[in-house]
Amino acid sequence: MGKRTFKLPGEEELNKDQDRIYDLPEDGPFLVVGGPGTGKSVVALLRAMKYHGNDDYIFLTYNHVLNMATKQLVDTPLKSWTIKSWFYKMYGHFAKESVPEKEPYKPDYDKIKTKFESLNMAPRSLHLIIDEGQDMPVKFYEALMYAGYQNFFVVADQNQQITDDHSSRQELANILGLDVNDVIELKENFRNSHPVALFASHFFTDPASPLPELPPESRSSLGVPVLYEYEDFTTIVRMMLREADKDDRNLIGVVVANDSQRDRFAGALASIDIDLDNPHPLVSTYSSKDKKQVNIDFSEGGIVVLNDKSIKGLEFDIVFIIIDGFQIYNNDIDAMKKRFYVMSSRAMKKLVLFKSKGYNGGVNRILPDDEKILKRETVA
Repeated sequence: MGKRTFKLPGEEELNKDQDRIYDLPEDGPFLVVGGPGTGKSVVALLRAMKYHGNDDYIFLTYNHVLNMATKQLVDTPLKSWTIKSWFYKMYGHFAKESVPEKEPYKPDYDKIKTKFESLNMAPRSLHLIIDEGQDMPVKFYEALMYAGYQNFFVVADQNQQITDDHSSRQELANILGLDVNDVIELKENFRNSHPVALFASHFFTDPASPLPELPPESRSSLGVPVLYEYEDFTTIVRMMLREADKDDRNLIGVVVANDSQRDRFAGALASIDIDLDNPHPLVSTYSSKDKKQVNIDFSEGGIVVLNDKSIKGLEFDIVFIIIDGFQIYNNDIDAMKKRFYVMSSRAMKKLVLFKSKGYNGGVNRILPDDEKILKRETVA
């Protein structure tokens, strides 16, 4: 497969707001907010690199795929963990017992705080750099403070919340002891083409915040997003493979709702017989249920099939969203909008959606009607 540019920008490539963040003092709580593609993860990684020499940091990501992608972005070994893995390890180290849970993998933060309080934990100098910080609850941060941690650098976007237990921008500022004016906001979208960003903005749910700035219309684009309704599954698999064949440097993300869809598409994309100009694209996938190491190379072209909750913080040249399998439960339209906001904003150049003719999961009612934002076509 073709090589693609996948590296951390240098200090000289930062804009004014990112530069300000880079020059922040070493210690203290900091909160950086911004929409998709504004470089939140970039400034967090550059922050980590400042501490790399003395090893006085830990870089925390929400999921395993983002953790692997983050490690591939930097030239030096990154001291990084997924948030929950590190938290469980940290608690066990200090408390000498397992993390108390309300249910599997859901910590009982009240009991954790009580335990740390009883241990009279001393202040700790370790710098916690937390990506996608909105997906952890306020009590998570409170527990860390009871454990003595005080140097927080959190990047977040409350419009990209994908968990039930999460924190708003205001809640994060409050728990970190920051005034509104102390919160640093990144506004410039470096990732998406104008049509992709316009489509994603349709799913913006926060009435208290201004819409993210759209990138210039002149930015490289492969057209307005398209929704294809199909009858034959193999037809859309062939469409995706032909798209990959146009430029083997493109990394294509296929985003699905669940593991059964993930297995179905990953298997078909890897095995279907089709004449292509280039070698058959490499098809990669990952599920947290597999308990295997993430084996996805973000520096090469190919096709990556992932559940939507595994794509936080990632970016792809082209994204295909498979609508079948997504359901709106309890009429919670905002929750589904946030998922589509995250999914669609992963695409840099091109965004395509597919749904079968028989799909009736309710997502149709949240999609834009304006043909200038979303075109609709039918394929056999």
